[in-house]
Amino acid sequence: MNGKSFDPFAIYGRMEVDHPDMPFVPGDEVGELSVARPVRLHNQMPIATFFWAEDGGPIRTIIDGRKTRPTGTLPLIKAGFRSMPWDSTWEELAMQMADISSRVDYALAQPHRIEISVQGNRGKPLIYFPDLLLRTHRSFLQELQSGSPFSSVCAVPSTQVVSAYELETIVIEIKADFDPRDDDPVYQRKLKIAKELYLRRGFHFFEIRATKHLKAEFSKVARLMDWRKLATADIHDELACLGAFNGARVTSRARLERALGGGQYGRAKLNALHYRQFVSIDLTEGILPSSNVWLLGNAA
Repeated sequence: MNGKSFDPFAIYGRMEVDHPDMPFVPGDEVGELSVARPVRLHNQMPIATFFWAEDGGPIRTIIDGRKTRPTGTLPLIKAGFRSMPWDSTWEELAMQMADISSRVDYALAQPHRIEISVQGNRGKPLIYFPDLLLRTHRSFLQELQSGSPFSSVCAVPSTQVVSAYELETIVIEIKADFDPRDDDPVYQRKLKIAKELYLRRGFHFFEIRATKHLKAEFSKVARLMDWRKLATADIHDELACLGAFNGARVTSRARLERALGGGQYGRAKLNALHYRQFVSIDLTEGILPSSNVWLLGNAA
């Protein structure tokens, strides 16, 4: 995971069109869907098009000097150490939580742009930018689908590494509890069509609200761990960590911190190994010396 970059074209293809036999919902305004660079086919005009950045990064940089609310960037290890843009503190917090989760393999802010051609919009397409795209373990998806808060799902450890073929694509829209767009019919129409597009591509779409999904207890853990995530960890730290496991797959946080130098130094080293998916810390009860830590398959 260390230094891995996100390549949407390798995962989703460059010019994929929905299968012609895909069922069409009556009253639906979405036809064929292309996943493409910002170009059009010569012989057909797709009704809805996904545009990905050529370099696999955010499609939109949202820091433009005209914002009156907080904006910034956040380096994400799950994005290959790239800085991801955010334009609300809730987005920043959700990205911090996703970066912590050892069941998240990739995280990408502002991942793509959807242009949707519809009638009755003065000839202009509807434009939609989702907030966050994740590639996750299936168990992560299943817990979100069951209604678990996003923060709680991010706190659950992974006990094994899964292959890239087993990962699920999750698209997330992050909102405050009360969003003025909730009463905007044009925005709601655009969101409804976007949801249908994601469904047809096998993506899983979630709207997460601040109070329900970004719990205060885990927010404190996320911000504290994010502050330490760029600590260095080398082969000597990995060998010390392996020695503390002593052939087992799970041990305590306290034992590993001692093996890595003890105190804040050992905690920072363990934190770095967790973010790099060498180990996976159980964070469901917060930061406790007794918490279980799993040695992941790619570290064995």
